[in-house]
Amino acid sequence: MGDKKAIEKWLAEKNLSLTGNQISALLEHLDFIKASSGRMNLVSKNDLPKLVERHLLDSLLVLTVYKFPPGATVADLGSGAGFPGVPVAIARPDLKIDLIESRLRKSLFLKKVVDNLELINVQVVNKRWEKVEKLYDIVLVRAVFNEQDLQKKVIPHLSPGGVLLHFAKHNNINILKR
Repeated sequence: MGDKKAIEKWLAEKNLSLTGNQISALLEHLDFIKASSGRMNLVSKNDLPKLVERHLLDSLLVLTVYKFPPGATVADLGSGAGFPGVPVAIARPDLKIDLIESRLRKSLFLKKVVDNLELINVQVVNKRWEKVEKLYDIVLVRAVFNEQDLQKKVIPHLSPGGVLLHFAKHNNINILKR
């Protein structure tokens, strides 16, 4: 089954609705990763054939487990290749998403993706998380920090009533409210 069909099938199973343009943008994001990953180590070589299942759909899963309020401010901490922030931004253009990435090369990659996909709801922030001086309604954390440090580092950046959504393992998202 092709990537587009796999995405459409998964969306139907999860009762999520995206336009054809949104699905095309998701596929374009994957194409950027495939074209740049060898030079930048965006995802492991073994994950490239599994980008849809392991990264894209895993990122969109967050929309099925938590109801994002319209217009919420969201941080994708340690965005790397743009997961989960870019797929969430494509699926929910009403959200204001900051892709937080401390490594310059990955930040430049993310800026290229954001510009090429015309994601006007997304900003790339090339800073260490500890240097970010903003509060967020929602912080997304995927494959970053150890469990003990996670709450200590994220809670101060949550607005009152804010939520941490931590992708603990594939298809498993922990929700922590402030």
